[in-house]
Amino acid sequence: METKNRKRTDSRFIPHRVLREVYRHYIDFQDYYQRTGNDIIEYKGYVISFVDLKGSLSQLSKRKREAFFYNVILDKKQEDVAKIMNVTTVTVGQYVEAACIILAKKYFPELEEQSPKGRKPKQHYKNDDLDT
Repeated sequence: METKNRKRTDSRFIPHRVLREVYRHYIDFQDYYQRTGNDIIEYKGYVISFVDLKGSLSQLSKRKREAFFYNVILDKKQEDVAKIMNVTTVTVGQYVEAACIILAKKYFPELEEQSPKGRKPKQHYKNDDLDT
């Protein structure tokens, strides 16, 4: 996946939380892209491609994508999503969290490469970590 010139303005960077926030505005970004043809979005100091956001969703499993779509993109409560999907609210939360982490690994692969072998990457990154 192509990475664009991403920059941060604060010293804490939690990739899956940033993407979750961006995806909460997915429908607005989609409308903007359709009206202007510009797929580059600057969001709180991050430069992100809408085409990449859209393409990444197809890489999620059906159930994770469904939970993520209803809960994050359509902003439905976990309780409502659980009823739609016929699962528990805990399961919805787990699907959504897992989807966010998967999307972050796809969108920010350079952060995954920085972690020592056999260890999970840290959840917080310094400003210099993304300057590549």
